[in-house]
Amino acid sequence: MEKEEALALWDAIYGKNNEWQTDCFGTWMYRNDYGDTETMRKRPGGDGKNYSYGWEIDHIRPKSDFKNESDSNIYNNYEPMWWNHNRVKADNYTQFTIDGKTYTVVKCDICSKNSLLGYGITDEDGNRIDWKAKKGKYFIRNK
Repeated sequence: MEKEEALALWDAIYGKNNEWQTDCFGTWMYRNDYGDTETMRKRPGGDGKNYSYGWEIDHIRPKSDFKNESDSNIYNNYEPMWWNHNRVKADNYTQFTIDGKTYTVVKCDICSKNSLLGYGITDEDGNRIDWKAKKGKYFIRNK
C-alpha cells in the first residue's frame, strides 16, 4: 500500500491529529513512520529510550485467501500493525502467536451484520482486539 493511502487509513481509524497509537497487540506506532523499520525515536511520555515505531498495513486474511484480489483489499480486512508484529503474523490466520499469546482471525461480526465483508482478530479469551472492535466502526465501502 502506498504511504498516502496508508496515512489516509490511519486518519480514518484513529483521527488526523493522533500521531501515536498502539496496534491491536498494544505496541506503539508513530503515524509518520509508516513503512519505516529503521528510524529510532523516543515516544513522548515513554521511558526515554529509543525504539522503532514503524508500522505496516496487515491483510488480516491474506490476499491468497481471496479469489478476487479486490476483495482482499477491502479496508475492513486491513489492520495497522507494528512492522515486526505484521511480519511475525505473516499469512497465518488460523492461529498465530505474538509475544507469547495466541490469536485467531475471525469474520467481523460488525461487518457481517451490515452485509459487508471484513475480518477481525481475537485474543486467547475470544475477545476482539482489532480496530473495528475497539472503535466500534467499520468502512461502508472500499475507496
